Amino acid sequence: MLINKGSEITYLENYRNGKIKAGLGIGNNLDNYLRLKQGQLNILLGHDNVGKTVFFTYYMLSHAIINNKTFCIWSGENSSGQIMRDLIQMYVGEHFKKIPLQTIRSAYNFLSQFFTFVDNRKLYKPEELFLIFESENADVCFIDPFTGLDRKMTYEGNYEFLNGARQFCNNTKKTLYVSSHPTSESGRAGNVYPENHEWKGHLKAPMKAHIEGGKSFLNRCDDLFIVHRLVAHQTMKYETMVSIEKIKDKETGGQLTDLNMPLLFNFNNGLGFTTLGEDNLKDYRFKTTQTRIK
Repeated sequence: MLINKGSEITYLENYRNGKIKAGLGIGNNLDNYLRLKQGQLNILLGHDNVGKTVFFTYYMLSHAIINNKTFCIWSGENSSGQIMRDLIQMYVGEHFKKIPLQTIRSAYNFLSQFFTFVDNRKLYKPEELFLIFESENADVCFIDPFTGLDRKMTYEGNYEFLNGARQFCNNTKKTLYVSSHPTSESGRAGNVYPENHEWKGHLKAPMKAHIEGGKSFLNRCDDLFIVHRLVAHQTMKYETMVSIEKIKDKETGGQLTDLNMPLLFNFNNGLGFTTLGEDNLKDYRFKTTQTRIK
C-alpha cells in the first residue's frame, strides 16, 4: 500500500519551522544525550551483573513519575516482585526493609498505575510477546533480555525478531526497549584495561559492535546505549557508566557521548541514581496523598 501523496507535508513544514517536538527527558544531564521518543526501537547493551536492569528501572521510574508514562515489562531474569521492590525503594527514597508496610502498600498502589508485567513463567516467542504488548495500554515496552525469548538463534532469526520489533513499533506507535548482552568475546581477558591505566585489570565496557546478535541490531535500532560498571573496583563500583552510541534522529534530541567519556551515575545506595550531584527524583518522591497526574 502506498502512502497518500502530500501526507508528509505537515512534517516537512514543522521541520522547516523548527516545530518538531523533542523527546521527553527526565530532568538531569542525561537529557542532553538521550530522550524518550514515541514509536522507537532502542537497544540497551551491557555485560552480565553490571546493573543494566537496575539503571533502566530508575530510567523508567523517572519517566513514569515525571512524564506520566506507562510501561509493560517482560523480564526473563528478574521477577515482577524484584523490579517493583526496586521501584518502590527508589520512589520512596529509603531502603526497602526500613519502609513501613503502609507506605509500601501506598507506593505499590501508586506505581501499579504505571507498570504492568508479563508473566515470565512462560517461554514466549517474539510474536506472542508483541501481541501481549499490543493489547496492553502502555506507552513503552521493555524486553529484558531478548536472548530469553523462544527464538531462532541464527542470523536469519535475529532479523526476524528485529523485523517484528520494527513492525510492532510502526503499527502501535509504542516505544520498545530491548536489553541485550554482548558476545562472550567482549568478556574475555583481552578486553580489560591495560597496566598503565588507572583501572588496570578491570573489564572494559562492551563496544556496540559486540552486541549479541551482530550488526543487525545496530543497523535496525533507532538509539543504542551501553551501561557498564567496574564491579570489583573499590570506589568505581558505585558509579554506573552510560555511553550513548547511536542516536538516529538528533532533531528530536540526543547526541553521542564523547569517546571514552561516559556519563557517570552514582548508585546512591540504591535510592535512585544521581549525576553531577543532581537527584532528579527529589521533588517527585512518595507523598502520603500522591495521586497520578492526568
